Amino acid sequence: MSRPTVRPAAGRYTTGALLVLAWSCQSLGYSQPVDLLQMLSTGGMVLLGGVALGWLRPPQIGLTAPQAMLLLGAIGMLLGLMVDSHATPLGLLASLCGLADRNLWPMLQLHWELLPWMHAGMWIGGFAAIPLVRAMRPTCRRQYCVRLAQNVACSAWMTVGMSAGVLLSEYLASQSGARSPASMLGGMFSGMVWGMVASVALYRLYFRVRPMSERAAV
Repeated sequence: MSRPTVRPAAGRYTTGALLVLAWSCQSLGYSQPVDLLQMLSTGGMVLLGGVALGWLRPPQIGLTAPQAMLLLGAIGMLLGLMVDSHATPLGLLASLCGLADRNLWPMLQLHWELLPWMHAGMWIGGFAAIPLVRAMRPTCRRQYCVRLAQNVACSAWMTVGMSAGVLLSEYLASQSGARSPASMLGGMFSGMVWGMVASVALYRLYFRVRPMSERAAV
């Protein structure tokens, strides 16, 4: 298969790949029948995030930079989580998240302390998108290529999104009484996806507002 054929296919199947990764992540913490509903809910959030990302960055050119960062970051996250789960069992982690302060900064600190390899894997995967996208599209427009500053911003938003997703999942679980490691992992993965969506939305807004401000300054 030629490179021009591979690129559009990669862009089309990214959301499906993310869905598989999300369910693989949750399967690590599957412990009760109700977790199946958690997995279906996570699947819906991931699909909606993929649609939103596609709307913000239509993949006519194939695999876009945000898709590459999100996909490789998710793979790194899953691999790192498997390492961290040996040091901190996922059941214990879910309990600690449930008992933690329901604010974003304490949750971020808790995650960095207990899940260092998960975060490292996600960031390394995101950085791996830089050479990948440039190799696949050497002539792409400058603002659509992965640059270091953009990559750092996207990875930071995904990190924040993971903790925000856990906070939301913990709130919903407390209301339904269905707290479990699977619900925590689902919130974490969904939050990572929507963190990327938020990052791309702000990035697009910047490129829309900047020409207007430049014209106003003339």
